[in-house]
Amino acid sequence: MKALRTFFMEDWLESFRFQAKFNLGESGGRPKVVQELLSLSGVSKQNSTDTFLQMKLCDSPNRGRDDLRQLVANMHPGANIDNVLITTGTSEALFLLFRHLNPKKVALALPAFQLLYELPVSLGAKIIPLPIRYSEFGQPFIDEEEWLETIRNQQPDCIIINNPHNPSGLILSQEFISKVTKLSQDINCNLIGDEHYRFLSSDTETLGNTIYQNNENTFITGSFIKCFGTPGLRIGWCVGSQKALNAMQNEKNYTTHTVNPISEWISFEILKNQNSNLFQFVKKEWLENKNILTQFLNQSKTLYGCAPEGGLVTSLGFKNRNKSKDIQVLFNQLFQKEIFVLPLSSMEFGSFDFQNEEFYKNVKLSEINKGCGFRLGMGIEPQQFKKALDEIEKALTL
Repeated sequence: MKALRTFFMEDWLESFRFQAKFNLGESGGRPKVVQELLSLSGVSKQNSTDTFLQMKLCDSPNRGRDDLRQLVANMHPGANIDNVLITTGTSEALFLLFRHLNPKKVALALPAFQLLYELPVSLGAKIIPLPIRYSEFGQPFIDEEEWLETIRNQQPDCIIINNPHNPSGLILSQEFISKVTKLSQDINCNLIGDEHYRFLSSDTETLGNTIYQNNENTFITGSFIKCFGTPGLRIGWCVGSQKALNAMQNEKNYTTHTVNPISEWISFEILKNQNSNLFQFVKKEWLENKNILTQFLNQSKTLYGCAPEGGLVTSLGFKNRNKSKDIQVLFNQLFQKEIFVLPLSSMEFGSFDFQNEEFYKNVKLSEINKGCGFRLGMGIEPQQFKKALDEIEKALTL
């Protein structure tokens, strides 16, 4: 395994996340305090205190608590407890999974979260782009036939479906996912569903669709920590065949070994009741912020794009600005006002040939494809979010 390159976006995040007045660069929800999480999950303050103070700080089971694994299995029809491995966040799940699969050709939607392609590349894999493009109005879209044809022609041994997609907020249709799933089976290809935004991928349902199937070639990595604003819990999972999870756990024994028992306890309390006030509160804030962003973009004279279909991030472009010098001036204006957003260049926008096209099949493309914009996170209280957007508009019109 080769040394990993710099994690570009993480350097940006670490530089601003603790200083910004308005942190809109993160990809997770509004950070919650423990009491808020447990109270909204139906656990009294007294019970929370008693459980915490009496908890033994011993190792958790290597694969995770049985009751937590069962809750995760229940979210993936056809899975059972032996199909679930609890990990230190989704990142560890992906790291262990890629190490186990050791793919040679990986097809995935680009642009993407850097980890999804950086890890396979470090293992010697070739990356096959499945393009996500942005129209002149900043609307992300895919050409489904282009994706299917690319997969047929390139014959990858691994396909990654990040759904909802980071950083576009795009949700793939269930009909299209079924076609990709069938094609992956036809070419005997591993299929990975990266589904950490699944809890915020439907306006009406608690959970969005999963690509999980109980077979040897389908794997799901996921978590709730981004959607619920609890990244400090560092809890994620991989759902897959018992044989694969055995191999992954063996490697995990050399690194993190187990997850934190306090984190597991809180995670169990959060996930055990999907009708809790917490689930409803998180969904309500998300829907409010999507509506606030849509209204803002309809009136903005400085930015264009759209609210995400799913997840907590979207990519926005600067109106009438497409030169790198101009773009840097705009970022400086935002940073001077203590507003942090993530430059698209940190997610390597503009690095792929398809992103430098002016048109695609008679559809005019926007400068977002080339990196002239930023990723906007919606993980902030709605009134603060509205205020932050107003401050962005003011800063960009200086």
